[in-house]
Amino acid sequence: MSTVITAVRRRPSIVVSDALLIGAFTVMMWPAAHAKVEAEPVPYTLQVLMVLLAGLLLGPWRAGASMGLYAIIGFAGAPIFARGGGPAYFFSPSAGYIYGFVIAAVVVGLTAQFLRRRFEARSDGSQGVIERFAKVELPAALAGIPIIYIFGVNHLALYYLLATDKSNPWGLAWLNGAGIFIWYDAIKAAIAATIASSAGLQREVMRGNV
Repeated sequence: MSTVITAVRRRPSIVVSDALLIGAFTVMMWPAAHAKVEAEPVPYTLQVLMVLLAGLLLGPWRAGASMGLYAIIGFAGAPIFARGGGPAYFFSPSAGYIYGFVIAAVVVGLTAQFLRRRFEARSDGSQGVIERFAKVELPAALAGIPIIYIFGVNHLALYYLLATDKSNPWGLAWLNGAGIFIWYDAIKAAIAATIASSAGLQREVMRGNV
């Protein structure tokens, strides 16, 4: 009975903690979007790094909530996307990546959950940061990148098809919307995995021991 009472008392603080973490990653997406190098049709930004970090550090549902909130605020009109915001952004060449961020954050979180449990079940917990990086955090981070590309590239292809006269819109979209970014996003996955691998107990607290 005392355990139940303690859990009930702790619940408000957990809700507040979750809200703060979700809000923090939502806010961090803004400077990540504007730390950019312009390119056509999609700029180079740091958004993918924040998406992967959210999945690794927050777990799937809080990560998805943070990216979903970011999308809602941006599409509602706040200029927090790489090239502004507002309902018109739905029709921009890069809008598909925003949808992809939400799903990718959940996928990274779920993959990290699965790999951590499998890793910990096969070990005594004594493995170092490098082994956790290679077996858990990096594969989980990399799992999110194809999800972002699927949404981003297909939206870009539809944009080419409907708004331009370019031939082979899907091939062009994969080249301009994924091919040129693979090296850049792989580096971001490695950075996110390094941070998650070395975060220690702070990471466990942030992701709520999921």
